[in-house]
Amino acid sequence: MRALVILCTICFVIQACQQGDEKPMRLSSWVSSPSETAVYREVLDGFRQKYPEQEFEYEPIPGNYPEKIQLMLGTRTAPDLFYLKGFTAPAYMDYDVLEPLDPFMSETEDFDVDDFFPFSIEAFRQNGQQYGIPKDFNPYVMFYNKEMFREAGIDSLPTDWLSFVQACERLTIDKDEDGKTDQYGFIVEPSVEMVMPFVYQNGGNFQNPDGSLGIADEPFIEALEFYHGLYTSGVATMAQDQGAQWNGDAFGREKCAMAISGGWLIPFLADQFPELDYGIFPLPRGKEQSTVAFTVAYSIPKASEHKKDAWQLLDYLVGEEGMSQWTSSGVAMPTRRSVAEKNGFYEHPVFKVFMESAEFARPFQVEYSERGYEELVVAFQAVFFADKAPRDALTDIKGQIEKYKLVR
Repeated sequence: MRALVILCTICFVIQACQQGDEKPMRLSSWVSSPSETAVYREVLDGFRQKYPEQEFEYEPIPGNYPEKIQLMLGTRTAPDLFYLKGFTAPAYMDYDVLEPLDPFMSETEDFDVDDFFPFSIEAFRQNGQQYGIPKDFNPYVMFYNKEMFREAGIDSLPTDWLSFVQACERLTIDKDEDGKTDQYGFIVEPSVEMVMPFVYQNGGNFQNPDGSLGIADEPFIEALEFYHGLYTSGVATMAQDQGAQWNGDAFGREKCAMAISGGWLIPFLADQFPELDYGIFPLPRGKEQSTVAFTVAYSIPKASEHKKDAWQLLDYLVGEEGMSQWTSSGVAMPTRRSVAEKNGFYEHPVFKVFMESAEFARPFQVEYSERGYEELVVAFQAVFFADKAPRDALTDIKGQIEKYKLVR
């Protein structure tokens, strides 16, 4: 009997130690603006209140998120649930590091995959399997300062490249006549995603339908020349030129009259510049009407030891309750039609522009690794900061980027 008691005691101690050593489920995202982070933490609190027995740790990843998450996936130390960008999703799906979610979807009551906008769900599907569930999407739209437009006597919003340039010229002003511009018509950013709407509007592609790289094709070159020309002609500025942290900050400080952004700018302006009188309209069209739609999904790594728990959290975050709370501030648009309809996104004076833009939006997704994307960023920086001609920069970098095409 005494031996049995001792054995039971030993087993209890071992079990307690094992339970104590077991790590809770981990969730990671990149770090965005403080206002966006605050909204996200409120959504997570909603899950905790609904499922108080479910423990998890939220571990936002600052800095170079793609590089860090790739390293963690490679070393099997990745969080159990994490953000996956639609842009580079093919690379992750090709490398077989993600857990297929179809079994969880089929076993979850009322999980209607057809409720999601097709472009958002298909961005994370490969070979008939689903590797991510989109939490939101964001098309680029144009934000404009209503007071600046009124002062410049502009009664109609730009609808094409020509009227856009003309508006930029009228909105670029040296207010104190000291020879220095105090207000710019537009703000540019030397990033691929900011240029891509103009590329699509000009009939170009980052990656052509046949799989070839399109950055040195005429439509892409012309689009970058147009975008860069706004800066060199003096009707556009950059955030760093104005001592601003980013484009939205410069727009909020009224350094420019127009800025391209997604819905994440809305809570930032409400937080930091609540008195700013601004409006939103679809991007002016080029040869065709187009914009870029970004979508982000939640994915579970194949190496996770908490797949079932991770799915429970995922299902809440992309469900009606979690998605409604997350998108209510306008930080992003809901990927579920039912959530958009129930919460009045199609009738909302601001959100409806995003929903309308989704009709001609294109997801930015390519079969190149993150490294290839970074190479193009370097080329753009050479154009904006080293005065290299767009044609030369794109032609010179094409061969380097082609090395990073994914091979299936």
